[in-house]
Amino acid sequence: MDYGNRIYELRKEKGLSQEKVALELGVSRQSISLWETNQASPSMDNLIALAKLFNVSLDVLVGIDKSNITINIEDKPIYTISYEDNRNSIYRRDYMYITNFKEFLLYYVSSAFLAFALAFFFGAFGVTRNHAKVFVIISLLCFVGVMLVYPFYILRNIKKKLNRKMKYMEEFYDGHLNYLKSNSTVKKIDYKLINYYIDKTEYILVYVFRGEVIYVPKYNTQGLNDFLSTKIERRKRRKPLWKHQ
Repeated sequence: MDYGNRIYELRKEKGLSQEKVALELGVSRQSISLWETNQASPSMDNLIALAKLFNVSLDVLVGIDKSNITINIEDKPIYTISYEDNRNSIYRRDYMYITNFKEFLLYYVSSAFLAFALAFFFGAFGVTRNHAKVFVIISLLCFVGVMLVYPFYILRNIKKKLNRKMKYMEEFYDGHLNYLKSNSTVKKIDYKLINYYIDKTEYILVYVFRGEVIYVPKYNTQGLNDFLSTKIERRKRRKPLWKHQ
């Protein structure tokens, strides 16, 4: 994406030198020069830092709002949240609810193993000692199957996602939200394209039509739930998989 000219214009508008911007961001002056000439792109952290330094929204910085490089207070986001992935955020966003057929299948295969494990375990009480040993062994094997299917799938994927060290930023405007994650461009999502959201004690899950789930931690977001309830359907739990569009 063409950030260069926008960064250059905002820097000049604020009367800042490349050296001053580099000092504020903790990067080299050469990095600022490369960004302004579109020979390199700033990371998500640097985009956020630039937006704060220039006192503009990400809309303006990355070129979504092309009407005017100078914005007023009405153009600024109502809520801004940023966070880095951790075990809780990954599990809550991606695995607390079944979101695709593969997970649906793995979950029910795992549940079948558990049902067999319990059936053989309790069945061992009503047979002879030799048969009971066989029942217990089969029960243990089924229990191992329980642990190897769905839970192992979740733990393995969480570990892989933690290694990526993904960072996220969400800006909520009156008519849309901006969603930015590491190594990606800003997504501008109109509230009409959002199916619904789930409100939990510590976080919010936003479900985009035929899109990803957006995790929103609820710190420094007083009033966000009431704001979203005027834009999007609020639910206590996820819709069944077959009802998603």
